[in-house]
Amino acid sequence: MTKPWLILSPLLFAAALSAGDASAADAQLTIGEVAVPPPSSGVDRAQLKRAAEGELEGVDKSRIRNKKRAVLVSIAVVTSSQSPFGCTVNALLRDAKTGTMLAIIEGNAKAEGDANAELRSRVLHAALRSAVSQIPAALAGN
Repeated sequence: MTKPWLILSPLLFAAALSAGDASAADAQLTIGEVAVPPPSSGVDRAQLKRAAEGELEGVDKSRIRNKKRAVLVSIAVVTSSQSPFGCTVNALLRDAKTGTMLAIIEGNAKAEGDANAELRSRVLHAALRSAVSQIPAALAGN
């Protein structure tokens, strides 16, 4: 006769492993406020918000220490220059439950050439990606 614990042991072990994997996905990063970008940036608020949401999806949440923390990420384009075209994006990280400010991150990008709409959009996305890619490191101490 087979002992019940011999059958259940592998199932419990598998359940424990999958529960560990699920906790890595528990970290929540959500867009909070999105400031209206300056006209010189070449994008509007809706475009900036969509771009920020897309970048947040790519964040490696497994590198965030507190897996259960919900974090609001507020985005603002703080500067943009014309020649060479450059852009600076700030991301403010706040605890979603308490509102406590956790970090302010700055991302920068610039490009030479004609500052047409396509170039402005690409530079803005690069500055945004630069800021968002720093989120796991910024939250490492929190």
